[in-house]
Amino acid sequence: MVAASGVLLAGCAASPTVVSSPTVVSPSASGSPSASAQPAEHHTSPATTLTLTVTSALAPFKLPSAVSRPVVFPLGGGLLIVGGLNAADQTTPAILRVDVNNGSVQPAGGLPVPVHDAGGAVVGGRDLVFGGGSTAVASAVQDVTPGSTPHLVSHLPQPRADHVAVSDGNAGYVLGGFDGVQGSTSILRTLDGRTFTVVGALPVSVRYPAVAVSGGSIWLFGGEHAGKQVSDVQRIDLATGRGRVARHLPRPLAHAGAFTLGGAIFLAGGRSGDTQTDVVMRFDPATVRFAAAGHLPGARSDFGVAVSDGVAYLVGGESPKPVDTIVEVRAQPGGTP
Repeated sequence: MVAASGVLLAGCAASPTVVSSPTVVSPSASGSPSASAQPAEHHTSPATTLTLTVTSALAPFKLPSAVSRPVVFPLGGGLLIVGGLNAADQTTPAILRVDVNNGSVQPAGGLPVPVHDAGGAVVGGRDLVFGGGSTAVASAVQDVTPGSTPHLVSHLPQPRADHVAVSDGNAGYVLGGFDGVQGSTSILRTLDGRTFTVVGALPVSVRYPAVAVSGGSIWLFGGEHAGKQVSDVQRIDLATGRGRVARHLPRPLAHAGAFTLGGAIFLAGGRSGDTQTDVVMRFDPATVRFAAAGHLPGARSDFGVAVSDGVAYLVGGESPKPVDTIVEVRAQPGGTP
């Protein structure tokens, strides 16, 4: 299971099959296939946004140990890395605080309910972790906001893992994943992490999608449906809760990560079939099209992702085993990707 913050499978076992960090038609109980919490970005002119590419490099510091499928939150000058799977494929409760300026990594407590492949979003100024997997699919909503002891605040209406969570700056949304038996199509909205409202349904139930928010819509990229990777790009209108499959990726993709830099949405890494990729694509919500934008230093999937001070950090992941490295991604105008 994977998250974004970000960080999902046919089961929630610690050793999943091909799947954390970076996916509409009438809804059904499990969806049917058709024929990826980012902080606000500075406004960028459309001409500049559409020509942005990225540069990426391994950060000059590493994690204390390998981790995949964590939730990652941005902090001023740093990152908060929550949960995930360790190199032994075991769920870790660890919470780490990273200072990206000096490369220090410090313990910051532990999760009351250890999880991987969870969703994370900032809601009401609180860093919240929704659900996730471990020995079973969890429904726990956990508050990991720095300055307070990590604690359980509530439960989702149903257990959920392999999903994504995102904030529009006001409310938090939980989308995709599965409940341990079948895919979840319901889109949950919360203003406080304690009460949840169903505001819509996904046309295609997916696990391990990438997610981004732009222009009053949530975008889900790829993921897995019924055990198979899909190429669907699903758009959910936040005003109505209605969703549709707006376009398709160049190829099926799951376990990728999405992030926003310079006002542009980028989709990075992931898995196509059994093959991980280093490709970074730029996505234009206005035209619903993709363009080549660059490459990661190496192929990886199932990483956590957060944007802090204008830099996207891809934390850990699998390449193909869990890794202890962090990738820094920066946007640049024009250029050759």
